[in-house]
Amino acid sequence: MARSSSPAPTLMTECRPGGCGPVLAAVVEDRIVGAIGPMEVRTDARGRPQLMPQYFAVLPEVRGQGLGRVLWRAAMHWGQSHGAAYQLLQTELDGPSDRLCQAEGLASLGFSHTTWA
Repeated sequence: MARSSSPAPTLMTECRPGGCGPVLAAVVEDRIVGAIGPMEVRTDARGRPQLMPQYFAVLPEVRGQGLGRVLWRAAMHWGQSHGAAYQLLQTELDGPSDRLCQAEGLASLGFSHTTWA
């Protein structure tokens, strides 16, 4: 198999011009400790604007301070102000993101189970 001489895809190379928006970050003492993004609204198969799923993380050592909630709410505000009608999310059952979604009053549409072979 031939190896490509082009670099591996990165977030910057995968974003389409005019497509990807910002990555929102939480900074404490000049250190990025959490982020959500890139922010992007696309039209779904039915023609409705959807806020696309983002990468979302807060460092374990700063969890419990409300930084994830601030990032989450900022992302939802960004989506609404850019015309998104909804967003579908995928979380690990009972993980930090799942607990945040429950606390924010989001309804579950169900879950799937993965079994590793």
